[in-house]
Amino acid sequence: MRITRLAVAELRQFRARLELTGLQPGLNLFAGANEAGKSTLVRAIRAAFFERYRSTAVEDLRPWGDSAASPTIELDFRVGDTDYRLHKAFLRKPRCELHVGTQRLEGEAAEEHLAALLGFAFAGRGASRPEHGGIPGLLWIEQGAAQELHEPVRHAAAHLQRALDAQLGEVAASGGDALLARVAKLREELRTATGKPRGLLDAAQRAAAQAAAQAQALTEAAASYRQQVDRLRQLSEQHAADERSRPWETLRAQLAQAEAAQAQAQALGTQRAAKATEIQRGEELCALLRKQLADDDAQAAELERREAALQQAQAALEPLLAAETAAARALTQAQGQARATAQALALARQEETRAQLQRQLESTRAHAASVSELLQRTRAEAAREAELRRQAQALALPADALQTLRAQDERLRALALQLEGLATRIAYSLQPAAAARLDGEPLQGEGKRLLTASAELEIEGIGRFTFAPGGSDLAARRAEQERLQAEHRDLLQRLGLAGRAEADARDEAVRALLAQAEAAAKALHLLAPKGLGALQAEADRVDGEHAQASAALAQLPAVPESAASAQPAIPAPSPLSPPFPAAPATLALAQAAADEAERGREAAARALDQARQTLAAARSVAEAAAREHEARAALRANPAQQAQRRQAQQRLVDAQAELAVRQRELQVLDEQLVAARPEILAQDVQRLRRSAEEAERVHRERKLQLVQLEAELAAAGAQGIDETLALALAEGAAARRRLDELSLRADALVLLEQTLAAHRQALTQRLRAPLQRHLDHYLALLFPGARLELDEALQPDRLARPNPAQRPTIPSPGAPSAPSDHRATVGAVPSSPAPVESASLAELSFGAREQLGILSRLAYADLLKEAGRPTLLILDDALVHSDAERLARMKRALYDAAQRHQVLLFTCHAERWRDMGVVVRPLPAV
Repeated sequence: MRITRLAVAELRQFRARLELTGLQPGLNLFAGANEAGKSTLVRAIRAAFFERYRSTAVEDLRPWGDSAASPTIELDFRVGDTDYRLHKAFLRKPRCELHVGTQRLEGEAAEEHLAALLGFAFAGRGASRPEHGGIPGLLWIEQGAAQELHEPVRHAAAHLQRALDAQLGEVAASGGDALLARVAKLREELRTATGKPRGLLDAAQRAAAQAAAQAQALTEAAASYRQQVDRLRQLSEQHAADERSRPWETLRAQLAQAEAAQAQAQALGTQRAAKATEIQRGEELCALLRKQLADDDAQAAELERREAALQQAQAALEPLLAAETAAARALTQAQGQARATAQALALARQEETRAQLQRQLESTRAHAASVSELLQRTRAEAAREAELRRQAQALALPADALQTLRAQDERLRALALQLEGLATRIAYSLQPAAAARLDGEPLQGEGKRLLTASAELEIEGIGRFTFAPGGSDLAARRAEQERLQAEHRDLLQRLGLAGRAEADARDEAVRALLAQAEAAAKALHLLAPKGLGALQAEADRVDGEHAQASAALAQLPAVPESAASAQPAIPAPSPLSPPFPAAPATLALAQAAADEAERGREAAARALDQARQTLAAARSVAEAAAREHEARAALRANPAQQAQRRQAQQRLVDAQAELAVRQRELQVLDEQLVAARPEILAQDVQRLRRSAEEAERVHRERKLQLVQLEAELAAAGAQGIDETLALALAEGAAARRRLDELSLRADALVLLEQTLAAHRQALTQRLRAPLQRHLDHYLALLFPGARLELDEALQPDRLARPNPAQRPTIPSPGAPSAPSDHRATVGAVPSSPAPVESASLAELSFGAREQLGILSRLAYADLLKEAGRPTLLILDDALVHSDAERLARMKRALYDAAQRHQVLLFTCHAERWRDMGVVVRPLPAV
């Protein structure tokens, strides 16, 4: 099949007509950017063949926003030696017309002819679905679907099978399939496909297993019966022997002897513990006496240390007494110097105060005059503000009354406008001699009237006309207007106003007066920020300060004559010079001299305090040392203490002798305990007690076992175990024979089924051989040495290929290679090691699955072409996930296939396909 022309109009983005002509028999490359219309053209080709022309499920073909469009597709193509022209329109003006050579078909006849020609089917209703695609659905690859192969192959399986049948020239006989099905049915009656028994075979297995289990149980029961008889004899002999020897009584006698020996060992232990306690007490007494003698020796050494400390403290007192006397003398001199400087400071402060008071008198005099003037201005502004506010208050109208007045006026104006719009208008133009009256009012000349209520027009010589304006709104608004006018007049009378204009004027006047009052208040605030009272208080304060300064200046004493004739400088104080009155000087110099003298006095006082504290501390140390020395000396000289020391020495000697005797006695007891071995005696008592108890328990249990065994044997003998066992063995043998018969039949059926299946598989391999040959040809270009296995449904199943190190190298993709018919080169595939890697298609990468999907479709196309079926390959943006090396290999395969089929390849990467030996045709701009 070869398409020579394609034209579309009013289809998606192609609102205007687009026509592609001059399509070549082999490879045709079309390039365009994203949304240039490549996939739209592929959709157009599929719709031209797959969609019913009367279908309403093709709304996706309509141009966006154009509900009146009728998507149209025209195709010229050739199949064999016959030319075809297809014209198809959808939606608004549906039409289908097919020219086959000189024959013309229309409507469904044309569509059915195309379906039979190309090998596809139509949906019963609605849009075309993938299961109807058939051969075109397999070979026409939509964007992003190259890796999807399973469903397209399944939908085209019948057409592929017919092509294989045509290639092979024979079809498997249906009788063989029937025989295989019958054998499989018979085998299924006895065994599943996985070998699991079922039906009669499963029942025979269960019966044989049950009989064998029953025989086994009876065999075990018989053996158990014989063992119990032997056990009964043994237990009887052992019980009789125990009754004769009574071993527990011997063990009880041995236990009594062991307990007596254990009591003797425990008595030795008690004596040993008491002796150890006596030794511990003796050791504690010796330690106490040793400590008492050591404390007495420590007291003698402490007396010697106290005597040395007393001598040292007494020696340290002499220099401290001399230092205290010198510090007292220095303090007396510093105090005299401080008094002299204090007198000079007082005189300097007096003169400084006199100067400050004189300056204060001058300052308060000027300040008082300024405050008096400011007070007068402030009082004037305050009086002006009060007068303005009084005038504003006299003119002011109540705020709520003014607001009501304005609201009434605004509403009356609005009502007047509304009445004017709703009223009946009468325009008249009367002759000079005409006489007319409106509600008794004469009308003359020209004019207009607005009627908001019923009115009567009387024209002399003609009659009367009554005008009644209609509408409830007019009457309601008229009534509201009259009510508001009455309320408005009443409010104006109460306020003493002629109208709203006078009220607004009075309000403006009040605002102006209040603004002037605010200005006066601001001026008053600027003159007296704290108020008139504060300013008056400031004036009174300034007057008081002036009077106070005058009185204080008058009370100051006169400057002494001796001070007036003295030198202005104050000599530096000397601790050797006698105190004298200071001459008048500046306050700073007098203050500095007084501060220096005071610091000297304070330093001398601190030195005296320090000397006295040090002397007092030394005296305290000396007195304490003397007291401690006397106490230690008196204690050492006490006869009672000396007697206690001698007594303690004698007691220590006696205690050490007694301790030695007790230790020898303890050693003897330890030797006796070691010989007695109390822990072994305790073990003997425990061992003999347990042995006696165990002998008695075993005797009692053996007697109980004898009774139980006798009862069990009596019951088993009555059941006839041997006869039952013989019957069960016979039934088990019969069940095994039945199981062997059915197992042999099942095995025979399995073998027959496998033989028939192998024969059928060989026939299937012969059917798949042509397709496998085409597939191996293309696969060698992509994966040298690899093999793509097919399953029974002609689906690519697994890819087997050598390890990377074993894969044969292929020529560079850029190397020149002349295309040739692959049927002549199938046997020329280079030999390679047996594949050692195998993976299903689902385990491969997306790019590899896409590449194998395209190669498989090329092989299907070759198979169909050999069978005489029309083929056309369409690839929409395929191989976008291939690397450069894989893409170059795929180009070889596509170029080779293009020698036998027409290939329409649409891409948005024109630069990647410029080495295909054909012109890359750009799609025209939409």
